This record gives sequence, structure tokens and C-alpha cells, in this order.
Amino acid sequence: MLFQATVEATGKTTTGIPVPQEIVTGLGAGKRPPVRVTLNGYTYRTPLGVMGGRTLISVSAAIRQAASVAAGDQLPVTIELDTDPR
Repeated sequence: MLFQATVEATGKTTTGIPVPQEIVTGLGAGKRPPVRVTLNGYTYRTPLGVMGGRTLISVSAAIRQAASVAAGDQLPVTIELDTDPR
């Protein structure tokens, strides 16, 4: 699934990407499923999180660096359910 989003500052040094509810529902795996996310060609695995009633993709400093993104950036986000063993 592909959607447009803005990387948001979620704390002093943390960032996240809000996930529209229709995307979460479309994944068909509950509120906090494991997912594969691709930002600027960089793919990583993470569970969705819920903070303040919103579903977010966590974007750590290491991921921001690897994907060349920063808080405030608007970009296409590709997300898919991650069914591989962890």
C-alpha cells in the first residue's frame, strides 16, 4: 500500500509517520501489526505503534539517516504486512 505522509517530530529527538486508519484497516492484522516500510528506497521492519490515539510508524535517527529523511519531510510511504518470522 502506498500513501503520502509527513515525518512528524513526536518528541525531543523522536519522529514518526502517522498512518491513515484506512491503511491500518487494509492491512487486516489489528492495530499494531508488524510491517515492512519503505522510505526513499530504504526498507525496514517495525511494528506499528499507537500514541495519543494515533497509529504511527516509528522512524529512528538511524532510519532517518539511512533513508535521508527529516522531520517535516513529505514523502511517499510504502507499507505492507510483514509475515516473515522474526
